[in-house]
Amino acid sequence: MKTFSESQIAKLTSLFQHGATEASRALSLWLGRNATVGVDRLVQLSLADATESLGPADETLCGCIMGMTGCISGNILFCFDESSGFLLCDLLLGREVNSDTWDELETSSAMETANIVGCAYLNSLALEFGQCIETNTFSQTKPGSFNAWTPTPPQFVRDYAASILEFAVMSQATEFDTILVATTTFQIEDRPVAWSLLLIPDAPSLDAIKKVLG
Repeated sequence: MKTFSESQIAKLTSLFQHGATEASRALSLWLGRNATVGVDRLVQLSLADATESLGPADETLCGCIMGMTGCISGNILFCFDESSGFLLCDLLLGREVNSDTWDELETSSAMETANIVGCAYLNSLALEFGQCIETNTFSQTKPGSFNAWTPTPPQFVRDYAASILEFAVMSQATEFDTILVATTTFQIEDRPVAWSLLLIPDAPSLDAIKKVLG
């Protein structure tokens, strides 16, 4: 596994925390109510370990998968258990009766939230990485700039953790040997919603990120 050093993980954690601040602003604006996104910790895991970190193997999870295109490619994945997902939907839709099925309205709510939060994270990371390029921290970039690092529309999946992760990596031809998992806490009007954020860069992009971090 292509590992990051402790100092590189610390830098990445700081970038993710900055992205969480931007995501809080974007989410609060969209919802019209106070929303907070926080990153508790960031760890690098193998595919097998990442699967175990998401919860029991026999527990059904939901996920919103967004592809990344540009200088960094791969996927970004938001995973959450069903109870957290339904709570999010109820808060978004202003429902007093708890949701219990993933119909079009519920899946759309989850995907739109993932889109808003994911774009905020990627914009923050792109800005920071772009500054590294300008200061010659990173010399071997792919054509283009990190400012063109954009997400694709999210896809909603509901399955076991292993199946969701397999779906998230199957579109990439190169091997994923490191997955970055951030324990991410969402609070909407002081009501917690537990999500996990997984950044899954492909192998060339993983090398690029390591060079940016120094």
